[in-house]
Amino acid sequence: MRSITWNMLLNLGVSVATVVLACTAIKVVAQSEILPEIQVSSSEIVDFEFDWARDGVYCPSCNFGDGNSRFTFTDREHNLWLGYIDFQTGEFYPTNGHARLLDKRAAFATEFGNGPEWMFSKGGSEVVYTKYFPGMPMNNLSASVAIASMVAGNWQAGIVDNGIRKQSPLATLDLDDPEPCITYENFTRKKVYWRVAHDPDSEALLPITDQISAGSRRWVPGTRKVIFSGSAAPDANGVIYPQIFMFHTDSNKLEQLTFDPVNKVGAFMWRAPEYNNEFIFFTMLGRKSTTVSEITSIGIYRQLPDANSAKHWTLVNLIAMPPDRPYVWSPEPFVYNGRSYIFFVVSSSPNASDLSVPTQIAITGIDPQKPSFRMLTNDSINERVRMDPEYFITAHGPFIYYFRYIPSTSMRKAVNDGVWRVDTKLGPPMVATTP
Repeated sequence: MRSITWNMLLNLGVSVATVVLACTAIKVVAQSEILPEIQVSSSEIVDFEFDWARDGVYCPSCNFGDGNSRFTFTDREHNLWLGYIDFQTGEFYPTNGHARLLDKRAAFATEFGNGPEWMFSKGGSEVVYTKYFPGMPMNNLSASVAIASMVAGNWQAGIVDNGIRKQSPLATLDLDDPEPCITYENFTRKKVYWRVAHDPDSEALLPITDQISAGSRRWVPGTRKVIFSGSAAPDANGVIYPQIFMFHTDSNKLEQLTFDPVNKVGAFMWRAPEYNNEFIFFTMLGRKSTTVSEITSIGIYRQLPDANSAKHWTLVNLIAMPPDRPYVWSPEPFVYNGRSYIFFVVSSSPNASDLSVPTQIAITGIDPQKPSFRMLTNDSINERVRMDPEYFITAHGPFIYYFRYIPSTSMRKAVNDGVWRVDTKLGPPMVATTP
């Protein structure tokens, strides 16, 4: 595939001003204050996920009095754990995350590319995860979709009906939802399904046919829609570009959202305060792991009318990565004090699994008129590989948490360096932090 150029992006509808602002944002990197990293655990807690206190609303009485300031993860011994996070200080307790053992024979994050995930609903917070069927070898043939739930204050966990030979569930995250839903893959990773979580008869196929698409699927908040990247039909030149699609589970309708001739991987859609709480989405542009020379950016898309008042998803902002770290991994959005932010890993390596190359954490807003790209970390003291960042909005503002490795060398494997966090310095919340 051709390398992405600025002219190419201009032709896709991004204004000159936006491209210039994207370049300006890179300059901001060198001028920004690099914030101190704080270790919150020395344990190997990989791919942890936070309960809904992460959005800045602390509810100690929720979930049968167990609260909502919690996190979950799986260790290398295949134990599924629940830990707690202090909403005031951002500290983990206990520091190793071993507050409650929820289940055994749970898949470690690297075995299928994802660890346990939360599922929110009116019924309380639940954990969805991949579990190996008891008495069988731990492989894709025994991998099964499982759910851990609190029932009358006690945890119950196990494989769901019709869940065997399926894995990597992702769930809806809507607190007012009476019937949460999940998506997951079959054991060959060639088919993707969705269902109402606790209704096995509702299972149906999603129109996703390749692994990149399956790994990028996300529920659109407050809807029964799934956004994902997948291969589109060949263009006029016979070239196939991964594009962004949305599947409406209520109507069984597949909708293609993007058509511009650039590779796209992954997508998140949310309501953005900057745009009157309209739905917008971002995706990674130009990433292709086999092509080292490609530029990598984050593209922001918004529905805008054309000359005939027909609305189309249009690229409205391009967020470029620093020239010395042009690759972006694990981007996720959050909304805070009336603005949207995206945080992510930047790297000089096109391989997200390369544990020999130090990586950094960065953050940006989405408004093209207010460039705000900032590096949150650097390697002025120790070079580290930083992975799988997650946000948590404490009583004092948002922190970004991530796992660190001491980089591997020709003489040794990468070494566990624990869980760390960095304060985004976005300031305290402007609204109350209790329901």
